[in-house]
Amino acid sequence: MSLFGTDGVRGPAGVGPLSADGALRLAASFAEALGGSGAVAVARDTRRSGGMLSAAVIAGLCSAGVDVIDLGVLPTPGLSWFLHQRGDVVGGVMITASHNPWQDNGLKLFAADGGKISDDLQDLTVAVYRDGGTWEGPPGTCVDLAAEAGAGYLESLQSSAADAPRPLQGWTLVVDTASGAAWRVLPQALARAGATVIELAPPPDGQNINEGLGAVHPEAVAAAVVTHNADGGVAVDGDGDRIMLSDERGVVHDGDAILGFLAARMQADGSLRGGVVVGTKTSNSGLAQHLRGLGLDLLRADVGDRNVSALMASRGANLGGETSGHVLTPDLCPTGDATRVALDVLRRAALLGMPLSDSLGAVPRYPVSTAQVRVGSRPDLESLPALTSLLQEATAALEPTGGRHLLRYSGTEPVLRIQVEGPDAAVVRSWVERIEACARECIPG
Repeated sequence: MSLFGTDGVRGPAGVGPLSADGALRLAASFAEALGGSGAVAVARDTRRSGGMLSAAVIAGLCSAGVDVIDLGVLPTPGLSWFLHQRGDVVGGVMITASHNPWQDNGLKLFAADGGKISDDLQDLTVAVYRDGGTWEGPPGTCVDLAAEAGAGYLESLQSSAADAPRPLQGWTLVVDTASGAAWRVLPQALARAGATVIELAPPPDGQNINEGLGAVHPEAVAAAVVTHNADGGVAVDGDGDRIMLSDERGVVHDGDAILGFLAARMQADGSLRGGVVVGTKTSNSGLAQHLRGLGLDLLRADVGDRNVSALMASRGANLGGETSGHVLTPDLCPTGDATRVALDVLRRAALLGMPLSDSLGAVPRYPVSTAQVRVGSRPDLESLPALTSLLQEATAALEPTGGRHLLRYSGTEPVLRIQVEGPDAAVVRSWVERIEACARECIPG
């Protein structure tokens, strides 16, 4: 597996590039790739290893001559916002493993504009890291701007809805921050927008991040919405860039439903650009059907928000994202911002006077079944005759009904991901089980 996956470096904290020494070296390599001058902003989520890795990253950056702005605990989109609005910072490092459990951690590298770094800069960083660069010369300095950055980010969330400063007045919302980086800002932002907020996740303790809660466990917020008779629920992941929503009936709506709703509303108010919405290979075919009804096309990028962002830029699009809840709205933020997207969706629904079940439920969803197979190697799937034959059979059976299958190796874990979708749930599940069994026989674990 390469050093960088689909969204930065990620794995067990304390191991390899995520040990104190490894993180120091990787940060210093990033500083050298940036030219060894200027300032880099550093933020982290709430997991236990964040303090250790933050100290290592700051030491590495400073050792290579770069000044550091320490933003403390801040959501990933908060770091992105800080970079974009400052304009005088050359890059950023987010210390997070996103939706992974607390034992993991990771590093996401950002460019000066608040977007992910380019492939060329990422490759150069890896090359310096693997060559074992030496860093000599005067070290950089470090300044703590955590309080200022947190307050500024929260204020920016409110100002983005200046046309209707309290659009959620009268709404009751259950909020699940996954005990992660958005644990302060998300409830405050929704409360400032007028909502009565019921917080589901406990305060972070370093080990409860993503523990049975958050965007990867949206059933928790959905159940709480029903219990409290709330108007909806918002769940984000550990670093605050992924979102899932629950309607008032306790039905979960993922990134595809959010994209479909926003596409319709943005088309109606003339703000949608490019005539397309960008999803990924895993985007549900129901979204494609919904967009066709609007006269729009769904473009499918490779999985990973950096791939979605690149295709959006090439097509002049301003709406894209992933089923998993990464929703990219570059007019609002250079990277996925779960809090900002929640405010935008809820504000639009409130202005329509529609419950979330009607707003988000307008986007159809084909039944989907998934599985994953742990792998010890990553052979080309086309080199496995038994699997290739079975997939050809599946294609012939699924395509006439609008169904499809997708197999891909994860960019962050040693697993093969299997997805099948189609109009008949039983048929879909049957195919997933057959493909999973065949994959386990073909690929050593």
